[in-house]
Amino acid sequence: EREHKPFSLPLSWSNNLRITEYLTKERGLSEETVRWFADRKLIYESNPYHNVVFIGYDKEGVARFASMRGIYDHDGKAFKCDVAGNDKRYAFHVVADSDTVMVFEAAIDLMSYFEMYGKPQVHMIALGMTADNPLKQYLTDHPEIRNIGFCLDNDEPGKKASYQLARKYMDLGYRTNIYFPPEGCKDFNDFLVARGKAGEEKSHRSR
Repeated sequence: EREHKPFSLPLSWSNNLRITEYLTKERGLSEETVRWFADRKLIYESNPYHNVVFIGYDKEGVARFASMRGIYDHDGKAFKCDVAGNDKRYAFHVVADSDTVMVFEAAIDLMSYFEMYGKPQVHMIALGMTADNPLKQYLTDHPEIRNIGFCLDNDEPGKKASYQLARKYMDLGYRTNIYFPPEGCKDFNDFLVARGKAGEEKSHRSR
């Protein structure tokens, strides 16, 4: 039997300056949004590599999951990994007083949706994949949820998973909807970045 590594969060850097610069300049988020997530200990900067760490908690507030995303891409390749010992039933999420949950593939897409819609008053969860184990656990922990919006990637795997999961949870008695980002955008972060660039171009033209 394979030994199961104990889960522990990566060491944290003394501040979040590098990940804030990355998330604002490269991913289109505002400093206010980054600070909101950091203040709630949902993200932080790792030591010594300065990765963004995304944390998922259980309903008691115990960290059960964490993933990392590098802020320095090498030859177009990004460093991404889950922290060893993760409990795959849990994921990066935001709790709300609501009967609706919005479901994303990646944590950065969840944060982008948060940015675009001004801290929406709904639950949000990032699966970290297209499999739904974290969603099943989240619905168990939050039985008040009756509506599910799937906001997965606008590519073939994302579309396939969206339709399959919408049907699955509709058959389980939930009201389901699918929300893809606009055509030409792979995900909600692509949309946020494109919207920011379009705004900058419009501002330059008006000067």
